[in-house]
Amino acid sequence: MKKILLTLMFVNFLTANAQNPVQEFNFNGNLNSADNTISFLGAPVFVNDRMGSSKSALRVTKAYQAVIGELPQDNKPKTISVWVKFNAVNIPNYILGYGAAVNGQYFGLVQQPVSGSNSDLSLVGWGDTNNVIVSVPLVKEVWYFYSITYDGNVSKIYRNGELLKSAEGIQRSAKGYILNLGKLNTSTSINADIDDLRLYSVAMTDEQVKEAYNSSKPNGAPVTESTPVSSPATSGASKKTVTTPAKASVPAPAASIETNKSGKIIEVFSQGRQIMSANASNITDLPEGTYLIKVINTNAKK
Repeated sequence: MKKILLTLMFVNFLTANAQNPVQEFNFNGNLNSADNTISFLGAPVFVNDRMGSSKSALRVTKAYQAVIGELPQDNKPKTISVWVKFNAVNIPNYILGYGAAVNGQYFGLVQQPVSGSNSDLSLVGWGDTNNVIVSVPLVKEVWYFYSITYDGNVSKIYRNGELLKSAEGIQRSAKGYILNLGKLNTSTSINADIDDLRLYSVAMTDEQVKEAYNSSKPNGAPVTESTPVSSPATSGASKKTVTTPAKASVPAPAASIETNKSGKIIEVFSQGRQIMSANASNITDLPEGTYLIKVINTNAKK
């Protein structure tokens, strides 16, 4: 019995630890990491984040760099996630990346200029055969949540918690400890706001990426996007896959939740952050997890 309990505790620890970033940057008025051990270099301009909080996101119109010793090297598993709002979509936006300008030795994310209403999103590995590219709808001044993962064999690109494309058999021997924002090798091109950059030493699963999005999205944002996914392939990874925007589903009100008509306001918190408010009518769309719920009776007698 003790062995079973220890095994379960160990598995639960690994599951929880897998979602803990090795470094994160919240850009809440400074360029420091969350643990204040390192910092990006540059003269920052801070703007409203996706929640509307003042000076809580970084405006990137030039390159920023940070030396991060925890960046996974060679073909080790890795995940990078970040919230991005593009202020210009007619230019290439070199969101982030690290590694060498050598075939298969780079790991980065680039959003190309819009053509029509779509834009090529690239997980850059340096060299056409090492890039994973998917065409997606792109709208100016809208916050998007991007995640790129690699497990040693399979590369994946996500946006707003949905897998857009995956490819097998690409080596990503990323080398180096300098993470760049707004820069690809020696070229700088970006006009975007960036928030909540997180680095992981594991390849997050589809479920973990979706949970990361749902637990950090702004109020009123759709729970996910429904976008076709390209099947993994060992060749032709750089071929474009065009996706069409799907209509956001309207969540049904939860029967067990009282509305404002009853004089009650319900607030839902996850990991210390409020993720819903008002009558929380879409509470049934929350992913599986543990939440703190606060009920306020606005008609309480004084």
